[in-house]
Amino acid sequence: MVEILNIDYNKYVDLIGTAHFTKRSINDVYESIKSFKPKDVAIELDWERFRTLTAVCLACPKRISCGRSVCEFTGASEALGNVDANIWLIDMTEREIGERIRSRITQDELRNMRYPVYQYMDENPVWLWERGFKERVIENSKKQIDVLKKFFPSVWQVLMDERNALMAARLAWIASKNIDAGNQSKILTFLGAAHVEGVKNLLANPVVIKENLKRFALPFAEPTLIRRVAVQET
Repeated sequence: MVEILNIDYNKYVDLIGTAHFTKRSINDVYESIKSFKPKDVAIELDWERFRTLTAVCLACPKRISCGRSVCEFTGASEALGNVDANIWLIDMTEREIGERIRSRITQDELRNMRYPVYQYMDENPVWLWERGFKERVIENSKKQIDVLKKFFPSVWQVLMDERNALMAARLAWIASKNIDAGNQSKILTFLGAAHVEGVKNLLANPVVIKENLKRFALPFAEPTLIRRVAVQET
């Protein structure tokens, strides 16, 4: 059993915030992998979502020239190319997310679902992100998250706090495993931009990671490993 150490794991993890389904995020992923040449890549997916999204992309005749791309996270796998590398899937499964939300949601939250409580932004986040206004998209997203936290606190807890705790625990586990093996290289990690700050804070405070796993009754399971093996070309 790999032990989570009492260290600042941010020294061993590079967090890259992305906006799902934008061409710019796909390009950011490719450029990051090209620059870092990582041996470990962690992505905000579980096995079922990874398999589904990968199948959709592979089956699409416009995959190479796609202007929207299904997901930057599956693009990370392709960007690695023919190398020896580890791809780690660190997110909670959709089934777990659904079950945890259903077990926590309150009558007040159910009533709130009947009304348009969200403050919809006039600015298109995809348009902004594609044109490089990343900080504005993140700021708008924080406003939406604040609304979610106010009117749907149980849903917010699962989607943000609980998933952040589990993903941080899995990143700390991977980093600890590497440290035990004498591998000091960083884990290049792709997360939705809204998760980056929370996960980064947890990685700096491993004690809080353990406390949150206990507080949220989150069972820890090792992240799913997809091993990429370099094939000699002939």
